[in-house]
Amino acid sequence: MSKLNLFITEYKEKFIEVAPVFDENLLGLIQKAKYILLDDKMSPSFGLEDELNKLQLRAKEPMKVAITGQFSSGKSTFLNALLSQSILPTGITPVTSKVNYIKYGDELKIRVRYTDGSDEYHNVEEISKFTDQRGNVEDIEYLTLYAPLEVLKDIVFVDTPGLNSGAITDTKTTQKVLKEVDGIIWLSLIDNAGKMSEARVLQQYLNEYQNKSLCVLNQKDKFSDAQIEQSVEYVKKSFSEYFSEVIPISAIQALESRSHDKNILIANELETFLHTLKEKLSLSHVKDEEEFIEQRYKEYSKKVESIVGSDLSKNIELLETSNINKVLDFIYREIQPKALSAKDFAIKKELKYICHKLIEQHNIFLNIYDELFKEIKSFEIEAEGKFASLKAEFTKDLKDAYSKIEELIELIANNIFNHISQTTRTRYAKKKGTLLSKASVYEAIEYKAPKVDADLIYKELFYDDELVAKMFKKYVRSLSEIQDEVNSNNALVYEILKKKIRKWQNPYELIRKADKIFSDIEFANIRKFASKAYENILKSFSDEIQASYAKISSEFNHLSSAVSFNYQNATEVSVAFLDKKIEQSVKLYEDNPTKFSLYYPKTEEIKERLKISFHLYELQNMMNTNNTFLNKNYDRLIEEFKNIDRQKEEFITQRKLRHIKTIEILEKFMEEV
Repeated sequence: MSKLNLFITEYKEKFIEVAPVFDENLLGLIQKAKYILLDDKMSPSFGLEDELNKLQLRAKEPMKVAITGQFSSGKSTFLNALLSQSILPTGITPVTSKVNYIKYGDELKIRVRYTDGSDEYHNVEEISKFTDQRGNVEDIEYLTLYAPLEVLKDIVFVDTPGLNSGAITDTKTTQKVLKEVDGIIWLSLIDNAGKMSEARVLQQYLNEYQNKSLCVLNQKDKFSDAQIEQSVEYVKKSFSEYFSEVIPISAIQALESRSHDKNILIANELETFLHTLKEKLSLSHVKDEEEFIEQRYKEYSKKVESIVGSDLSKNIELLETSNINKVLDFIYREIQPKALSAKDFAIKKELKYICHKLIEQHNIFLNIYDELFKEIKSFEIEAEGKFASLKAEFTKDLKDAYSKIEELIELIANNIFNHISQTTRTRYAKKKGTLLSKASVYEAIEYKAPKVDADLIYKELFYDDELVAKMFKKYVRSLSEIQDEVNSNNALVYEILKKKIRKWQNPYELIRKADKIFSDIEFANIRKFASKAYENILKSFSDEIQASYAKISSEFNHLSSAVSFNYQNATEVSVAFLDKKIEQSVKLYEDNPTKFSLYYPKTEEIKERLKISFHLYELQNMMNTNNTFLNKNYDRLIEEFKNIDRQKEEFITQRKLRHIKTIEILEKFMEEV
């Protein structure tokens, strides 16, 4: 391999994650489900992991076969026969008041599950005190018996309370178990089979399970072949809708024969040998351990040799007569294939359901984001309409304000015009000389010239009643009111969005998952996202409104200053200009009265001069065109809000994208299932 290829291989191994290959079976499918659904990117919950672990355990578990029947039908004895050991307690009263799961284990022991979820382990010899309803067993939910028996590697037996034990809770418990197991063995006594009491129970509880039910008639050792055959035929004919097959057995014969089976006897001896060693060697005072072990081993070997050399042909004969193997054959031949198929179907169905629920979870998040997206989109349209309406409203107000300035200028102009009077002035004209005298002679000529009474103008406009000052102060207040109205209404537009977002936010700040397999992290993220609605959504709009507030306030302040601090100076400048122009016309007139006339200011000329002094044309651009500072501000606000809307929509889309991709992964896996 070249250095380059070696480098590429090492790079792939280190940095590129390669998906593992899974077996093409049920366990492989579950392992793939765990690989996909429990990936960190999926933010899985402990509940989801627990459900997948349960499915994995269920896939590994052997089939479950329930043993049920009426009171005193010999269920415990029958189970002891199947197990080849007298483990379960038997008696004439309905002692099995709890469900007993009998599973494979490395050693013989029982686990007691209490209703509060706690567990206790005990020696199997103590089982009766946990199963006998005559004892104090109310706090016990169920028991599990573990035994190192080969048959339990393929089958989990479920010992149930009788369906006619008299206790309603027992009956309900058994009903629940029957729905969950792969096969049902209905145990009845031959002389009791087909009685009305049994028929009622079968009709009530077993009419749904014909395809996985076996009827076992116990105690065949007590009846003749003819009686047995007659009972079997009657049950087959009368209860065909409840059972796939009917088998007569003798649990006592089976237990007796199986308890002397060579393999079982050897296994029992081995268990006894190992138990003795464990018990003795755990004691610190045991001396000569090697000698002790050697002695026990010799005893064990001798017993095994005795078992191997014994003639147990009668026990084999007894086992065949008991018909117990036919029961096991039915389990393996009829129940197991259906159980495997049913398990495969059920687990795949459950995997699909889990994926469906997870898709439902991500659709919840998508809907939450869509709701937010919808609110922002509706606000964009509403805000544009509101700003356009405000723009029209305040453009009119601003134009009206400009008209008021013109009115004030006209008032000042009229006052100036009214205080332009005439004064008598003298000019000197040169007379023509005579023949007798060459010297120049001048004569005085009186004429009327215009005069601006500045002191009186100022006195009336600015000093006596402060007429103009009051009018301009009132005018500035009106500008301030427009400014406040503009900013207040702009803020109200932002409040529209704020209410929309708060309404969206309220239910999702406290949202909790509705299913244990839903992601705690994802729901925490959505709560955090909702709680930060101001930072995530509102702040950009709020900042823009604040910036607009500052700019509008600055423009109005400039406008107010231009008017309020300039009116007296503008009037004085205008009066001085008129006075100067009059003086210039007087000078020209006196120098050449035939060529130049005296200048008499007209009202329109005075108004024009005041407009120039007031910088009214600059104010006109600000207040009385289609491009006023308010128009510009509203156009900018509309555009900026649109830009922010697009940014927030992109932000939401990016957050949605992860959930969309997750749904695609889940849907793809569902197709594979």
